[in-house]
Amino acid sequence: MIRLPLIPNAKANEWRRQLEQADRENHKRNQDVEIGQARLILTSPNGSRYEVTVDNTGTISATAI
Repeated sequence: MIRLPLIPNAKANEWRRQLEQADRENHKRNQDVEIGQARLILTSPNGSRYEVTVDNTGTISATAI
């Protein structure tokens, strides 16, 4: 995770805060990826798009969108 130094300038510190926030939201290598309430959409080689879901029993399904 990025940790930038504090700067004696309010505007620069706001930029620093925004950069650190964006970094926290980025996926990092070698870490689990959790989607949460968002959708997982995959695109096939022919360009078709599919929403991937899982139910409470762990069954995975894909629906064309």
